Amino acid sequence: MTKSNFQDYICRPYCAFFRDGQKEDLACRGAEAASTLVDRGLVKVGSVPVLEKESLVWERHKDALAARVCRSCPFFAEDCDFQGEERIEDAEPCGGFILLAL
Repeated sequence: MTKSNFQDYICRPYCAFFRDGQKEDLACRGAEAASTLVDRGLVKVGSVPVLEKESLVWERHKDALAARVCRSCPFFAEDCDFQGEERIEDAEPCGGFILLAL
């Protein structure tokens, strides 16, 4: 799947950090993992529920996904407010993390 395709179904709908035209050559580890699952047919894009921000669905999966996804993410050390070394309270995860949690 191409980068622009997963931006359409991961980044735009789920990621608070995504900005069209900025850092388009970069992807978070969560987006890469979710894209791989879609490419392999293990996740159907149309079957992923619409995110309701109030649900904080990612909180239930925070520890498991952090160990498997976040630690190897290129944004973890310097750019991640959610799981990075300098966490910010009430920060949202990246779109890939949210999609994986859903």
